[in-house]
Amino acid sequence: MNVNNKLKLCVISNAFVLVIIVIIISLCGVQNESKYWNFGPNESFVIINIHIDTWIKYYWLLTFIALLKISQVLIGEIAHPIIGFNIYNPDKKVITDFTKNELQFYGNSMYLIDSIRNVFMIMITITQIDIAIFGSIISEITSIFTIRMLLNEKSFSKSYDYVKVDNIEIV
Repeated sequence: MNVNNKLKLCVISNAFVLVIIVIIISLCGVQNESKYWNFGPNESFVIINIHIDTWIKYYWLLTFIALLKISQVLIGEIAHPIIGFNIYNPDKKVITDFTKNELQFYGNSMYLIDSIRNVFMIMITITQIDIAIFGSIISEITSIFTIRMLLNEKSFSKSYDYVKVDNIEIV
């Protein structure tokens, strides 16, 4: 199985698992009338001691979450590969763009900031399901643009020349 087919299988499997999770949560979670299953502003919707009981407050909250998620994706998808490939790639033995101390500082700073930010984002997203879904959708829409930007920096050649040797495909 080539890499393309492996990736397709993983995406399909991941989507299947998500569908199962959504079905189980929908069947079990909605029945208990939890405040988490509310949508929009309501009297019991409180985030960090702020009552989100009007549509204006709700739209301000959505705007705030959108800005946080957009910045998180843009920063993460640009900075994390730079940090990760320079620090964790076992084949890259010579680093030319950073000193050891710079890379240590950038890596640890990014991971610390991300961890603290995630704590606050978890506090916000566990309040209601609509807020969690909205944040995920904004992140993925932003990801479309950042992935395209990163892919535009590359060139592609999808022409495979397969050779079969004793029933083994060689690309």
